[in-house]
Amino acid sequence: MLSWVGAFALAWVIPLVSYLIGVAFVVPVLVVVGVMSLQRGASGFFDRLVMSIAQLIGAVCVAGLLFSVWPWHLHPVAMGGFALTLLVAIAAATGRRPTLPRRWRSRDSVLALVFGVVVVLTYEPFVIRDLGGRLGVFMPGEDFSRHYLIFDMIGALGGYAFMFPNDTARFMPDQLDVGIRNYPQGAHFIYAVLDRFIRSADHNADGVTMINVLVWLHIAMFAFFGLAMLWTARRIAGAGVSPVQLLPVLGLVGAWVYFGDPITIFVRGFPNQLMGIALCAILTGIVARPLTHRVEQIVAVALLLVGISFNYHLYLPYALTIAAFWAWRVKLWRNPLGYLAAALMAGPLAVTPFLNLYATTGYQLTRPGTAEVNDRPAAFVIFVLAVIAIVAGRRGLRSPARRANAIALGTALGIVVVLGTYQIATLGGVIYYFEKTLHLLLIVGLVSLGGLARLLPRGKPQHPFLRQAVAGVAVILPLIMFIGVAGGKHHTIKFHSPGLRLALGWYKGSPDGARDAILMTRMYPDAGGAINVDLMSTPFRNWYATVYASTMQRNYRYGHDWYLWHGVPQTDGWTIEDFEDMVKKSPVKVRLYVFDPAASFLVIHKEHPELRIQPDVRGPSYGEAGAMTNIEAAEFLKKKYPDKVEVVYAVPPDR
Repeated sequence: MLSWVGAFALAWVIPLVSYLIGVAFVVPVLVVVGVMSLQRGASGFFDRLVMSIAQLIGAVCVAGLLFSVWPWHLHPVAMGGFALTLLVAIAAATGRRPTLPRRWRSRDSVLALVFGVVVVLTYEPFVIRDLGGRLGVFMPGEDFSRHYLIFDMIGALGGYAFMFPNDTARFMPDQLDVGIRNYPQGAHFIYAVLDRFIRSADHNADGVTMINVLVWLHIAMFAFFGLAMLWTARRIAGAGVSPVQLLPVLGLVGAWVYFGDPITIFVRGFPNQLMGIALCAILTGIVARPLTHRVEQIVAVALLLVGISFNYHLYLPYALTIAAFWAWRVKLWRNPLGYLAAALMAGPLAVTPFLNLYATTGYQLTRPGTAEVNDRPAAFVIFVLAVIAIVAGRRGLRSPARRANAIALGTALGIVVVLGTYQIATLGGVIYYFEKTLHLLLIVGLVSLGGLARLLPRGKPQHPFLRQAVAGVAVILPLIMFIGVAGGKHHTIKFHSPGLRLALGWYKGSPDGARDAILMTRMYPDAGGAINVDLMSTPFRNWYATVYASTMQRNYRYGHDWYLWHGVPQTDGWTIEDFEDMVKKSPVKVRLYVFDPAASFLVIHKEHPELRIQPDVRGPSYGEAGAMTNIEAAEFLKKKYPDKVEVVYAVPPDR
């Protein structure tokens, strides 16, 4: 009895002391280790690690509903104490004592090796860059700015934005309030929670610090996505495969994750899709080969469904379909726990879809976006290989695991076909959400490649492992080389793989735009009572800097109009009269940042035929000859509206 009292006391003492001495980041680590120690349905180290993190993602999404309304909101002591207390309570109720895996299997070594390579490739392009360089990678999609807005808003409000409908208007313009407030927020909420522990703080930091935390969390999420893909492929391969068979297959999956289309989800700055698709991969694995403990399997499936719903409910039809297949296969309706899990899961599962009913329309599915176009031939190759892996193995579709795998692959393909057909019938082609659903088919196909391991030579025990492994890798090496050198949508162009370009430092995004945004935010952390507009250099750089500065300065409510206005010169061009009209309409003072005397974007006539922005092909001079330069336009407006316009002659960080 005394030991349990001590355990419950420590559940609160540890978060309190760690918070007071500034090392609260140890609490999430202890929570993950605690969940791992109570797992019984998964035996290996990576089995427990992946399942623990995946279950915690769903659990934190649900707990966020409580954290949003209790008095302490996102205070790390309250959240940490609650989580550790819950773990102690589970141990007491089940009679389980914390134990961690003691065996390190050779299959774990193979997974660790390939995952280690993915981690090195993931972090290498970022650790060698400053914050501007890191943030600049995610700028071209420009969606990352609004993901930061949601992350920062959750931290400021102390909970899910949709639970504070009367308080979100100060963060964004009225026309975006409902759309952003109700947007799927699982990843953003989890990042806001982790931010509190990382900084040992009970409130938001300045905008530059907050976006730095978000960038590193986004990078860590991609690393976990890679682990989820590799682990699921290994699980689908089954326990009978040897390390020699496993290494080349995991090498192929890892190469495709980093050098193929999946990395575009990362560099385009889609944190919630990345988290949602990682959970879909894991769900695919435990539906094909369920956990050995029935109760843990039920809990895991329920929490994965909730996590997918809170993060990216576009994938919920897929997740529900394969979960329903598993439930039918094991006759879950005969188990009272199935009904209990369904009852407890129904409410949280419906939160995000219900909040976004206004967007659940055919029109929404035809909206454009910034997702990269997937490599169609590469997707076809993966699909064909996945089909071979499923049907060509011993017993073929007579194997329950392969039947489940086939259902998963067929469901993902069906979703792609249905949406693609609808978009073609409506638009005459496919866009945005088709690429998103193709991502789903891609990851299901990739993890299904685990079945290829059983088709490779097993090797002989008396032969050296390295020699056998090299022989296995040689079988799949051409595919690895292809995706490494020519992956991505332009697969016929050598060295155009997005991952390769990122790893080699060729892909930079807009680091100068990021540095301008950081400069402007550091000069005026709270925006200084104005909307800050970058006119220092090229149009795209100015565009990115203006929108990101407005979010970091918590000023997106006024920055959104300028974000839209900055983008128009790509097609139509702006005159000084248009510029002046923006100044007159602005409800707050306009602060214009200038630097380069040659920087220009204005035209005399909107019909100017040559005005098409191309990245840095003409330096900063994009305006029409005879039109005002940026400095001339800024000074003209300052003279005409001295109380409304301020001009700042700043020196960009790259000068």
